[in-house]
Amino acid sequence: MVPDKCALVLTSSVHVSAFYTSLTDPGERAGQYMDSITFFIKETPFTNIIVCDNSGYRYPESLHALAESYHKKIELLCFTGHQEMVALYGKGYGEGEIMEFVWKNSALIPQVEGFWKVTGRLKVINIARLLRESHHEQNYFMPVSLLRPRWLVPKAARPCVDLRVYYTTTAFFRDSLMTAYHKVREREVYFLEHAWHDAMAASRVRVKCFSTAPEFIGVSGSNGWMFKERSWWKKKLVKLVSFLGYIRPVYQK
Repeated sequence: MVPDKCALVLTSSVHVSAFYTSLTDPGERAGQYMDSITFFIKETPFTNIIVCDNSGYRYPESLHALAESYHKKIELLCFTGHQEMVALYGKGYGEGEIMEFVWKNSALIPQVEGFWKVTGRLKVINIARLLRESHHEQNYFMPVSLLRPRWLVPKAARPCVDLRVYYTTTAFFRDSLMTAYHKVREREVYFLEHAWHDAMAASRVRVKCFSTAPEFIGVSGSNGWMFKERSWWKKKLVKLVSFLGYIRPVYQK
């Protein structure tokens, strides 16, 4: 995929109001977001980067100068989402609001054919390879578990897609995914991962898995888990199960 044909969207929520959130300190969250944003500017091929925060937090203008020094464009968006709705329905509702806001307010999105989304405090350390192996007219999502057989995945998590990183064409997002977040009810165990999974099932659009499994480093705000680079044997195992066809497209029509 040619980087100019796509954009990277980094979602941010420095001041959180949602339940099921482990890390709530705004200063610590902002620092981790800044670390990831800097990583994507300096160390990835993306030329169009969009950062959007739904808690009213404004990132420093110095990021524009940093992006320019690497010959990249960066757009810093912020708004205050519906905190009552997020508190009632969960952070997935807030994530959906962010993506809809980006669609309606970004100056970069209309210039590209699709976009990558990465949860703002995570770094995808093999993103350059994912870009090389992907096509801008396809849609790429991953299942929530790469190595566990379906029967070992908790029942509630089976009809889900992984939303930490994905690539979608602008048309697929607009027509099938953008408003699905309205159905999120996390207290009833219906997350954004469920809502988008069901929206994909209802569409007639082909969805693929990445040919290489994304690899993260960083901290999850939901549960505080630390993601580290996979060990060599786990990388081999993921590669093997992918080769054998165990990691299959979510939907293929």
